Amino acid sequence: MSYEKINPIRQFNFQINRILTYGEAAADINAVREKTAKIRTFDEWENVWDDMGKQAEQKSEFLRAAYSYRMAEFFLKEDDSKKDLLYQRCVNCFYKAFDMELQLAYEKYDIPFKGKYLNCIRMKAPRSKGTVLVCGGYDSFIEEFVIQVHRLALKNYDVILFEGGGQGRCLKQNLYFQYDFENFTSAILDFFNIAECAIVGISWGGYFAMRSAAFEKRIKAAAAYDVMDNGFEVMTHIFPSVICKIIREAYVHKNAKAVNGLVNKIRRKSILADWAFSQGMYITGTATPYDFYANISRHTLNGITPQITQDVLLLAGEKDHYIPSRQFYRLKTNLPNAHSLTCRMFTESEGGEQHCQIGNHLIAINYIIDWLDKYFKAGMPIYGKETAEKEL
Repeated sequence: MSYEKINPIRQFNFQINRILTYGEAAADINAVREKTAKIRTFDEWENVWDDMGKQAEQKSEFLRAAYSYRMAEFFLKEDDSKKDLLYQRCVNCFYKAFDMELQLAYEKYDIPFKGKYLNCIRMKAPRSKGTVLVCGGYDSFIEEFVIQVHRLALKNYDVILFEGGGQGRCLKQNLYFQYDFENFTSAILDFFNIAECAIVGISWGGYFAMRSAAFEKRIKAAAAYDVMDNGFEVMTHIFPSVICKIIREAYVHKNAKAVNGLVNKIRRKSILADWAFSQGMYITGTATPYDFYANISRHTLNGITPQITQDVLLLAGEKDHYIPSRQFYRLKTNLPNAHSLTCRMFTESEGGEQHCQIGNHLIAINYIIDWLDKYFKAGMPIYGKETAEKEL
């Protein structure tokens, strides 16, 4: 597979490619191309994907149904009654697919956390080389990543997928998005009594993985798939440069009135911007754009990178439209105490240029596996700085 131009609306097109990257197991590719090409509104988006989900479920094609329901749910606002219904349909179909179609060996856990619980899936390898924690990003839930990271289990890694604040079932319990993700990571390590592990963070999870490594030394190797080192920069990068500059200046000067006024004006003119901020305030538990930015601005590695002392892998795509490429270059020059550092910028010519290498995700997954194999032997890092792979 490679990244395709199917729909002219960039946000729609990226989400379509998120499904197509997994191939025929996750979607009837020709049907998806045909039915999604002319979508122009959120209502059309929800109706088309919901219909494909129902058709797939009726045929007991549960993985296809799960991903279709995920897409139908994706752009709905949190106050839409269909959002929770589609989420439940999606998750139910994922587990039916894991059991009946893919016949995966996995265990499901509710990990206690401050009177609530963290959703967790564990895939054990019979001859484990080591344990790899995997976390998602901005508004993800772990079930959608199982097919993506199952390859790690097939390569003899004990894989633990888990959710933190603002994600999946955590969000349903009002556990909101928060910068100090190491608290969730530590809860997982404590529950399973893990002494040493690696961690892979997907999308915004690239920040979570690096943040966790800075504070949790049971982590011996950390991979950012992809790099994300400053949330405020990412969530203002979505605007044209002039507006971006104005909002950043207003926020830096703590001008809540200006930030809220300008953002809300933009929201009235753009349904995509309106959805983006509604979703952002939903996952952070905030009431205004300014408060949302106050939450997101704490998602930064600034000041803590010297505490990252592990083996580190940084990945990025050269045409990532979510995360500015400068974050990749900035972070790779700002890890003075990393035990070793491997950096990889995927290019369009090799099909890995998009965010999280959507369109050719296996190029990243295989690279992560190769990197883990170099650094782990029976669960222990074996290389140091002097033998680290040359940066690209």
